[in-house]
Amino acid sequence: MVRSMTGFGLGSSETGRFAVRAEVRSVNNRNLRVTLRLPERLQALEPEFEKMLRDAMSRGTVTAAVTVDDTSGDPGYVLDTAAIEFYRESLKKVEKGKVPLAVLVSLPGAIRKKPVEEIPAEMIAAVREAMQKAIRELVAAREAEGAFIWKDMTARCRAIGALVERIEARIPRMIEEYRRRLSERLAKLLAGIGTTITQEEVRKEVALFADRSDISEEITRLRSHLALMARADRQDEPYGRKFEFLVQEMFREANTMGSKATDAEMVQDMLDLKSEIEKLREQALNVE
Repeated sequence: MVRSMTGFGLGSSETGRFAVRAEVRSVNNRNLRVTLRLPERLQALEPEFEKMLRDAMSRGTVTAAVTVDDTSGDPGYVLDTAAIEFYRESLKKVEKGKVPLAVLVSLPGAIRKKPVEEIPAEMIAAVREAMQKAIRELVAAREAEGAFIWKDMTARCRAIGALVERIEARIPRMIEEYRRRLSERLAKLLAGIGTTITQEEVRKEVALFADRSDISEEITRLRSHLALMARADRQDEPYGRKFEFLVQEMFREANTMGSKATDAEMVQDMLDLKSEIEKLREQALNVE
């Protein structure tokens, strides 16, 4: 299945004490880049959520944000009484009198986040559920947009195939026109000096021209690339990188074919061919 790299997903989950909202969005990127914005007390779970995102997609810049409304009154922090007592006793040695509690709790380590083990399981479960819903919705959006992209890409591939057939059909006529023009020019050039040229000599020159103009190998490879692209929607794995490679190779073949074109009609067909391949390339850059 062809999937786009852009999309948006929203997921939510509510329990008795917690209301969680997760948003996940993605845009184009040749690789996979994940950015997470979690409440501070949940940052220890970042590796788990990043893995969920990486398991669901392989390309794109993905940004996920989670918010938690907590009605329990639990701020997610605890006072480290051992650290505060240590500071109190240490400061007594250099400062006479009582040290204000406000000073003690402002020192490093006096207030710390609760470890994951102390975060309510109810909250963690709600965040996981919201994230899973958001990811599913994002993937569905990428698949839906991918279907539209694939429809356009298949139309481009058909147009490219038609141009290749047109170019291939043009080759015999191009060679015959070259033979005719060559014969006419030589006849005019040699008429004034009383010399003639044999048909065998003309045939040799035409054969050399036909060999220099032969694009059968390029056409075969181009059609092979088109056949590979046509299978993309039947593949389970992401196909975007392969698309980019195939389009690059199609450009290579088109450029080689263009360098061998010798008449105006074929040159125009070659320009149209490269234009269609460029449009195909632009769409390929949107595919996962």
